[in-house]
Amino acid sequence: MSDRASISRKITQRVQQFLWAVLAFLFVSACGAVPSQVNTAESPNEIQAPVSTDVRVVKHLMGETQVPSHPQRVITLDTSYLANALALGIQPIGSTVWLRQAQQTGLGSVEPYLKDSSQELTILGYGSNAEQVSLEKILTLKPDLILADQDHQAIYSQLSQIAPTVLYPDPYANDDVRDGWKSFLRSTAEVLGKSQEAETLLNEYDQRIQEFKQRMGNRLSSVQISVINPMPEGVRLIYQDTFAGRVIQDAGLSRPTGQDKDGYSSNPLSLELIPQMDGDVVFVISFMDAENLKLIEQLKNHPLWSQLEAVKQDKVYPVDAEHWYGSDIVTADLILDDLFKYLLEEE
Repeated sequence: MSDRASISRKITQRVQQFLWAVLAFLFVSACGAVPSQVNTAESPNEIQAPVSTDVRVVKHLMGETQVPSHPQRVITLDTSYLANALALGIQPIGSTVWLRQAQQTGLGSVEPYLKDSSQELTILGYGSNAEQVSLEKILTLKPDLILADQDHQAIYSQLSQIAPTVLYPDPYANDDVRDGWKSFLRSTAEVLGKSQEAETLLNEYDQRIQEFKQRMGNRLSSVQISVINPMPEGVRLIYQDTFAGRVIQDAGLSRPTGQDKDGYSSNPLSLELIPQMDGDVVFVISFMDAENLKLIEQLKNHPLWSQLEAVKQDKVYPVDAEHWYGSDIVTADLILDDLFKYLLEEE
C-alpha cells in the first residue's frame, strides 16, 4: 500500500505541476494580449491587423491614427513614399510603382534608381490610381503600417481594415509648396519613427547645396536655367512651384523671366515659340523612351532650335523625368547630381 500511495502522491504532484504550468501560460497570455490598434479616423473590425503594444498617434489627411512606434512590415502606395522609406533605412514589403516604368520594363519592376535598394519588394499596383492597387496582395502581406496619399481616399476604409493607414496630401497639392518635398519627408519619417534620420538626410542635402554654390562662385548669379518638357501636344515651360524648380532654387540658380513664375508650368507651346525656351543652360525633361526621344528630335530638327543661345553653346542636356518629377530625398539628390555634372564637371 505504501508503494501505491507513493506512486499516487507522485502522480498527483505531477498533475498539479502541469495545471500550474497551464495556468501560468494562460495568465501570461492574458497579460500580453492588447486590444487591436484603434484608427480614430475609421475603426472597422472586420480584419485584424498585426498589433504592437508600443504605438503613437499621428495626424493625417483622414484624422488621427495609432501607428506602431517601430513598424516592421510597411507598405507604401507611392514611389516617393518608397524612396523616402528606403533612404530612412526602412525596407517596405510592398509598394506601387509608376505605370510608365511598368510599361517599359515589365510587371514586377521598380524605378531603376531604387532597384538596388528595394530588395524582396512585392509590386502592389501601378500609378497612383486607387483602382490599380491590389487589396488582395496587401492583405496577404499582413502589413503593420500602410502609407498612402490623397489619391487613395476611395479605398481608405478597406486599407484601414487591413492595417493602420496614414494618408498625406501630395507635396505640391496646396499653395505652400516651397518646402513641400521636405515636409513630406519629415511627415513620412514621423510615421516611421525616423525623424532624426530625416534631419540627417536634409542636413546632408543642405551640405551638397552649399558645396555647389561654393564651386559655382560668381557664375551662380549669372547662369539662367531653363527647364522644358516636350510633350505630344507641345512643349511646357517648367515653373518654380515644382519639385525640380525648388531644388534649382535651393541651389541658388536663377530662371529666365518666362519661367520665374509661381505655378507648375505653362500651357503647351507650339514649336514656333521655341525662342521662349532659351536660357544659358536648357534642361530637357524626358522619360527617355522611344516616344519621348522622338519629341526631342522634333525639337532639334526645327529651324528655330539652332538659333537658341544654349544650343549654340552646346548647353542643352536631356534629364530623366523620373528624377525631375519626383518628390523625395532620393530624386532631390539625383537632380543635384545633374546640376553638379552639367554645370561644374562638364565646364
